[in-house]
Amino acid sequence: MREAFLQGLRRFGLLGLVLLAGYCGWLTEAELRSSASVLFMDVGQGKGAVVIAPNGNTLLVDAGTQAYGRDGVGEQVATSRILPLLARMGIRRLSVIAVTHPDADHCNAVPILTKELPPRLFLAPARESNEGDWLAVKATMHQLCVRTVTAQVGQRLWLDAKRGVVAEVLGPPKAKAVRVSEIAPNDASTVFKVRLGEVSVLLTGDIGETGQRWLLQSGADIQATILDVPHHGSQHNLETFLFAVRPEVAVISVGRQNPFGHPAPKTVETLRRIGAIVWLTGEQGSLKVTVQGRRWTLTGVP
Repeated sequence: MREAFLQGLRRFGLLGLVLLAGYCGWLTEAELRSSASVLFMDVGQGKGAVVIAPNGNTLLVDAGTQAYGRDGVGEQVATSRILPLLARMGIRRLSVIAVTHPDADHCNAVPILTKELPPRLFLAPARESNEGDWLAVKATMHQLCVRTVTAQVGQRLWLDAKRGVVAEVLGPPKAKAVRVSEIAPNDASTVFKVRLGEVSVLLTGDIGETGQRWLLQSGADIQATILDVPHHGSQHNLETFLFAVRPEVAVISVGRQNPFGHPAPKTVETLRRIGAIVWLTGEQGSLKVTVQGRRWTLTGVP
């Protein structure tokens, strides 16, 4: 088991290396877990998902909610929703935190989570911002001396090498990410494909049509069992992209009584034509996907 893990570290270097220090510490808990899981959290009009490997390593991708002009909303959702959910999942520390892009509804809960569950690594997006919520994230990582790496296509983060739990960065292309940030900033979102053995999850941030075309043209394997539907299920989801992913489960992170018109009826209709189970967090609450081998089960988490 240890040799397989070390081989993964030697192959993929920095990102795997960061988790080596926690390997022995997680070992006892690892023996108690027989399955991997992904928790899609109901955070209102925002996003937040956490991958939990059988050995106890965790990857949080985004954590935030739409503030609608109010102060302290990110901290409120972190303390009242996210931290209690993570506690119920048995998570006492986050191994890695990743933010797909610096919009508040993806990152304004991150500072309090970082303080409460300090990660070993922070994966930052390619896109920068001067918005206060994003600056607070960066300041917190600096204050707590969390090692920060900018996500780049091709990076792989091995959460559990023995059981094949790995997160790979599929987008955005480095050169295009900088150029597009000012024109269509959502398309500079980091895209992860997480493999949980034989089941896969595509986490897409807020990519729109441009970002989806990049992925389609990249040659990357974007087919996935479970899709975090881009941009809260907005109308800017290409039918060609959704059919290429061919998800069995499509999760739309969206707030109730949505003022932005999310999800778009056309997007939901396309997903249902594909045959996907469509889960709306705003209506159905948080969702836990448990994976064992090729099998997966869905459990609503109130």
